Amino acid sequence: MDIMHRDPAIGVRLFALLPLALAACDPAPESSLTARSDSAGISITTALAPLWGPSEGWTIGDEPMVEIGEVSGPAEYLLDGVTGAVRLSDGGIVLGERSSGELRRYDREGTFAWRAAGPGEGPGEHQRLRFLFRLLGDSVVTWDIALGRVQVFGPDGRFARSSRIESPWAGLTARGVIGASDRHLVLTFSDYRGAPVGNVRWPGVRIAIYSLDDGTVRELMSVPGAERNIERYGEQIAYTSYEFGKGPRWAIRPGQLAIVDTESFSVRSISLPDGATTAILRRDMPVREVTSEHVEAFVEQMAHQNIVYNGYSEEQAEASKPGWRKHPMASTLPVLESILLDAAGNLWVEPHTVYGAAKPPPDVYAPDGTWLGTVALPSGRGGLSASGGLEIGDDYVLGVWRDEQGVEYVRMYALEK
Repeated sequence: MDIMHRDPAIGVRLFALLPLALAACDPAPESSLTARSDSAGISITTALAPLWGPSEGWTIGDEPMVEIGEVSGPAEYLLDGVTGAVRLSDGGIVLGERSSGELRRYDREGTFAWRAAGPGEGPGEHQRLRFLFRLLGDSVVTWDIALGRVQVFGPDGRFARSSRIESPWAGLTARGVIGASDRHLVLTFSDYRGAPVGNVRWPGVRIAIYSLDDGTVRELMSVPGAERNIERYGEQIAYTSYEFGKGPRWAIRPGQLAIVDTESFSVRSISLPDGATTAILRRDMPVREVTSEHVEAFVEQMAHQNIVYNGYSEEQAEASKPGWRKHPMASTLPVLESILLDAAGNLWVEPHTVYGAAKPPPDVYAPDGTWLGTVALPSGRGGLSASGGLEIGDDYVLGVWRDEQGVEYVRMYALEK
């Protein structure tokens, strides 16, 4: 069966629908902030109001403690497609670049120290670097989606070893790494078999755990796939993204996967060792209808993407706008954009925003589900958990920012609690 993707300007996203079929809950005492209950050993918290009042809560410094990146200058400070940055035990930073396949190490002041890896298919090289993670001892593990390969580099940047991820399911290949837990990577596999027709969730997604020690892959859970529009033409199918479609977002910390479907605010905490649901965090969110303003924001996004990535002229983009307005779209907006778990187990939730709108500050929830409040992040950042997303430690925030000209910077800010 041939598969055609008719919308290359929109990246493929992995979506899932996770129904929450729960037994009757035993009520627990309520407060003005949270309502708590228990169902078959699963702790259920409904967030009602934030704990912090005006001028209370955590703050992030106005100026970065460390900034890496320049408009012009030495090549080691010019950044282009940073796929992630990690902080080392001595305060240094290692970042990975998609465009060059390089790893670059900087000291705690942001001074360049060394570069490793590079473009290619040989040992210690990357074709499409998509993920990096710091191991104990400051070794770094990377994931190359094009080669389906995991590689480990020592604290000095020297290549140590590599291995290809072998799928335990015939015909399925690993599509991405969504996080890491100790010496395990959390992967997604896409199952393209049995394509339905219409506005549906497809392909199917399997979440699996890969061991860096012995290379084994074990399935954690299976979920339905992306909400998209599919049409069939004989033996061929054509699929396009479904704008404002719903699906899951996930976040990882040692031993824990947090997953939420953007249809509603109901975050499940999953034990990585056994896949059991241990807690659920809920919040009542009003349904927001898709308006003409949202549609126009999508059209402008498509114009921008096609000009930047597909070589459209301004005239070509303008002429394409009537067709983009007819693109398949959901009638309501997702309830959130992304989620992230910080080093202490707090859950950061980014509200959904449309193209061109200012990003609102994320809400933060304590490990027990208490809604703490919002924390304002410096402008120019990417998403919480997108490629090049944030790493939030006990007292710092590390990630990728862009200025008004689109120049990339890796910055670390102080987080004051």
